[in-house]
Amino acid sequence: METETTGHPGMYGAKDRGGATPARKRIVRNAIFAFGLLMVSLTLFSNTLLHVSLPQVTVEKPAPGMLSHDVSGSGTIAVAETVELNSDTRWTVDRVFVEKGDKVTAGQTIATFRTAETRGTLLDEEARYEQKKLAIEKLQNQFVEAQKSGNELQSRSIQRDIDSAKLDLQIQERKIAQLRGQLERDAELKSPVTGTVTELNASAGLPLPGGRPVARITDEAAGFRFATTVDTAKAKYVAVGDEVDIIMPSLNNARLKGKVSAIDDPEAASGGGQAAVNAGTRKEIEVELKDPRLKGGEPGELSVSKRMPPSRQLLPNAAVREDENGKYVFVLKEKKGPLGNEFYAQRSAVTIGDADDSKSSIESGLGPLDSVIVSTSKSIADGDRVMMAP
Repeated sequence: METETTGHPGMYGAKDRGGATPARKRIVRNAIFAFGLLMVSLTLFSNTLLHVSLPQVTVEKPAPGMLSHDVSGSGTIAVAETVELNSDTRWTVDRVFVEKGDKVTAGQTIATFRTAETRGTLLDEEARYEQKKLAIEKLQNQFVEAQKSGNELQSRSIQRDIDSAKLDLQIQERKIAQLRGQLERDAELKSPVTGTVTELNASAGLPLPGGRPVARITDEAAGFRFATTVDTAKAKYVAVGDEVDIIMPSLNNARLKGKVSAIDDPEAASGGGQAAVNAGTRKEIEVELKDPRLKGGEPGELSVSKRMPPSRQLLPNAAVREDENGKYVFVLKEKKGPLGNEFYAQRSAVTIGDADDSKSSIESGLGPLDSVIVSTSKSIADGDRVMMAP
């Protein structure tokens, strides 16, 4: 009886140690696994959230190349010289052979005038001339008779009359020459140059208006001029004598070749304060050009592209930043992290040599293998963690 009594507790104790302990171990193992899985999940989730919140950046490495400075500006074509056609007469216009805007050649007739009255005056003066010649012949005959009769007093009187009549005849000759010259010179008004009629003040059947030229004609041989204003910083890339292009919308965007004739401060149209400001920040570029299709008044666009000597390191302008300490860039740096490589932005001061509209030349501050941040999805500072844009 005692043996049975002492045997039962031993049996129950062995079951507790052999059966319950493995179950608890499984529970502990499962709990540890679940906890580890949870921690990994939380870590991955937090890392994903961090990556989503990080600024996304794009990078470029400095590369050799050449800068190109583009200079452009709008303006209007103007004639270099304009010739005024005037007439000293007040004759009535007979016919007009051109209109405003017409192209004419040197020697082409612009207008003719009614000269019948002046021609009648010329005939009258020519008749008076013949009368004076006859009068002189008569006096000469009288002088001969006086000489024959020995009347010295009468001879001297007749000689004075002959001398006076000859002076009148000279005056009459000049009148006739003047009328003939006027008819020959002014009966037709002709263009002295080849060009375009820009102003016309003659109408058939009406006298010429006083105080105004009969016509104004551009001198095509003198060419045309184009003027525009550009920033002073741009104007330094253009020099007098440079060959440039003028794009003409009115000629299907044809590119006309011209030569820079002057680079000056803009003229003060009103003499106001703005003119003084423009004198420091703007420059006027004048271009001479010739083309038979031009008339004057057409809009145009200056186009100049000046290529600079090669540079060792070029970066997009967007990569270059500036603060109170000067110009700098952000270089992408890589570090080992618990879950892989991590990227950071590191400030690097740089020296800029030159820049065009898209790129800057880096003189110092970067190595050829540096990856420079060009764009970011949000603002960044020195030491900020970033991620590469997909």
